[in-house]
Amino acid sequence: MSIERTTLSDHVAKGIVADIAERGLKAGDEIRAEGELAELYGVNKLVVREAIRTLVAREILVSSQGKRARVSTPSPAVFGQILAFRLGQRSMAMRDLIDTRIVVEGALAARAAERIADGSGDVKAIEKSLVDMREPGLTAEAFISFDLQFHDGIADLADASILSFILSAMQGVLLDTRRASYAGRRKRQAGVDRTIEEHQAILDAIAAGDPARATAAMTGHLSETGRDLGL
Repeated sequence: MSIERTTLSDHVAKGIVADIAERGLKAGDEIRAEGELAELYGVNKLVVREAIRTLVAREILVSSQGKRARVSTPSPAVFGQILAFRLGQRSMAMRDLIDTRIVVEGALAARAAERIADGSGDVKAIEKSLVDMREPGLTAEAFISFDLQFHDGIADLADASILSFILSAMQGVLLDTRRASYAGRRKRQAGVDRTIEEHQAILDAIAAGDPARATAAMTGHLSETGRDLGL
């Protein structure tokens, strides 16, 4: 039985990724020529091109007409698109999204507190976003924007690349959940003041350099978010 071309192209794609790692290629470096790859994997150039197109779609490679494909750095957007699709088709649950936020952002808050404790960071950006959230008469979208800046500020302070990447990948779906959470909190008459208090507790714990307290404050805040969403 013959092997389908899609299976061959997947095999070549995996081989190209492995070759990039083995040769230590960085973003912007050219991969092997199509003819060399075809000979290396025992396939024709059409299969190689399919493999390259697959890797371009995953943002592992970038390609332009008449030139060798080059190594790229995948953005969180690829993962984010998959996550949004899975949530949209309900093959992943919103409850799992909140639980993931608790794990990821709880760890980021702890790391941020650790950096304050060892003197390698400051909380100025986080403080600024919280001050902005306290402005009277903010629209829902403005408040949500400052809320996003607050959480992004913690991720920046934490300086944890993988955790920050995961959070960035979630931002598209989190914007929708933030809007729903804002409406849900209004509906249960908790209001933005309670949200600000929760953010202040997170900031205070980070500023004190207390990782355990920062994690607990973030967990409590995101658990309230789950309640706003009716979870």
